Amino acid sequence: MKKSNLSPEHKQLVLGTALWGWGIDRTQAYELLEQFLLSGGSMVDTATNYPINKRQEDFGLAVRWIADWARQNPKSNLALTVKIGSQDNMGSPDVSLGPDDIDRAASTLHSQFGSALSCVSIHWDNRSDDGMYGASIADTVDAMSRLEQQGLGIGLSGIKHPELYYKANPSLSRKWAIQVKENLKTHAARAAYEAWFPDAKYLAYGINLGGLKTEASKTNSSMELRNISIPQAFTQKLVDFINEPHAFEPRPTTLNELALAASFVNPQLSGIVIGPRNTDQLDNTLSYWKSLQAQADTSTGQKIFTRLFEELPSD
Repeated sequence: MKKSNLSPEHKQLVLGTALWGWGIDRTQAYELLEQFLLSGGSMVDTATNYPINKRQEDFGLAVRWIADWARQNPKSNLALTVKIGSQDNMGSPDVSLGPDDIDRAASTLHSQFGSALSCVSIHWDNRSDDGMYGASIADTVDAMSRLEQQGLGIGLSGIKHPELYYKANPSLSRKWAIQVKENLKTHAARAAYEAWFPDAKYLAYGINLGGLKTEASKTNSSMELRNISIPQAFTQKLVDFINEPHAFEPRPTTLNELALAASFVNPQLSGIVIGPRNTDQLDNTLSYWKSLQAQADTSTGQKIFTRLFEELPSD
C-alpha cells in the first residue's frame, strides 16, 4: 500500500473554492482567503468552471474573484491550483482538453496570477480508449508534460479512465497531484487511481460529506445546495463514536473534527481540501488541525479509524 511521503504534521490544508459564488458571496470569499493566508496557509484550489451552480453567467466566477484579489495583493503567499478543461458550469462532461486548449488556459492563468500559479490540473475527463480518444488523451498528457517541464505542478481530478493517462506517459506517474473524493463513506476514487499511480500525491476533498451535521441541515447549506443525502444510521454511528470512549487524542467533538482526524492519520493522503462556509468554520478547522499536528498519535489513529470505517453501515 502506497504511503504519503509527507509526515502527518506536514500534510497540507488546501482552501477550496467550489462554493464561491454559490452560497458564499465575494466579501465572504475574501474574508476566508485572507484569514487562511494569515494563518500560515498558502495553497488554494479552484477551477475554471466554479461555481458549478448551473448558472451560465457564473461560469469562471471563482477564478475571476481570486484574480481580482491577487492583483490587489501581489506580495501575498498565495499558491494556486487551477483545474481546467470543463466547457461549462452545468455539471456536464463536456471538456476542451486539446493541446491548444491547455496552452491557452495556462497562458491566461499565467497572465492572471504570475508566480502565484502553482499547479494546473485536468478537471473531469470521461474519454475512453474506444479508437476515437486514445490519441487525444495522449495529446492532453503531452501538453501537461510540457507544463511540468516549465516548472508548474500538474494534477488530475475526476478522470474516468486513469489507466489511459498512465499509458500515455508512465514517466509522469510520480508527478501528478490527484484530487479524490474521500471520507469515512468511501475510498473508492483513490483506489481506482492507485492501481496506476501508486506514488502520486493524493489530496482528499469532500471529507466531511458536504458539511454533515448532527442537526438538520440549514437552508442554503452545502448539503442542500449539492443535493447530498446521508442515511441517519450512518450519521448516528459517527455521533456514537464521538461520544463513546476511545484512545484517540485530541478527541473530536464534532463531525467536522472527526473527518479531519480520520484524514490526518490516513497515510495515503498528502493533503486535504477544505471548504468552510464562513470564517468561524475556518477558524475551528484550523484550530483543530493544529491540535492534531501537536498531539495526534497516527499509529493509534490509523487502527481506530480503520475499525470505524469497517463498522459503518453501507447504503
